[in-house]
Amino acid sequence: FNEYVSNIYINDLDTAIFYFWKAVLERNTDLCNWIEEVEVNVNSWNYYKKVQLNKENYDYFEIAKSTFFLNRTNVSGVIKGGIIGGFEQKGKYKIDARFNKNQLIDRFKRINNFRHRIHLSNLNGKDFIKNIDSKKTPSFIYIDPPYYVKGADLYMNFFKENDHKQLANEIHKIKNKWMTSYDYNEFILNLYKEQSKFIYTLSQNTSNRIGNELIIFSKDLNYKESIYKLNSPISI
Repeated sequence: FNEYVSNIYINDLDTAIFYFWKAVLERNTDLCNWIEEVEVNVNSWNYYKKVQLNKENYDYFEIAKSTFFLNRTNVSGVIKGGIIGGFEQKGKYKIDARFNKNQLIDRFKRINNFRHRIHLSNLNGKDFIKNIDSKKTPSFIYIDPPYYVKGADLYMNFFKENDHKQLANEIHKIKNKWMTSYDYNEFILNLYKEQSKFIYTLSQNTSNRIGNELIIFSKDLNYKESIYKLNSPISI
């Protein structure tokens, strides 16, 4: 939006996330109309949860809507997570706490203005990294892998230990500047011994949880000014 980059490349192997971005880029008006009309209540949540669990029975646009609906109405945006406020809606926050329709529609319309500069793919992360890193145009690559400790609880597609190792091996080969983020733990620290690393406090409003996030930088990346915009960053 601020013209720092000429193009953005978005990749996700998870078809639910891929279909969401496909809908944003190809059916933006339809998505905005749906947001305006959809009832944000438990009945809708039950329907879109069913869509997510039975993707083979629905077209890509319905899956895209279900992904977005659950992301905005589940605790911390976790697709597999529980509903904000609970089924009886007695919690501090209600199901629509993160579903401000006007704001969401404005965001999608703004993205639509840049859609020709946004490139979407549904590749394995390692293949995507290779493709981007092989381009002649310099790139900045942000890798957002599944959490190491609670990945199976948070994601529809999660990593096993060897997957994290293979990804780290591929990341170490990147010629462009890059960064990645993880949950803080010794296993991941050992995979990135030579890189600059920080931990910072990450709070999740709707779940009232506070945890430590690990952020890792490539050796030639200049982060010293921006790092202190994070909450209590500590170099490790």
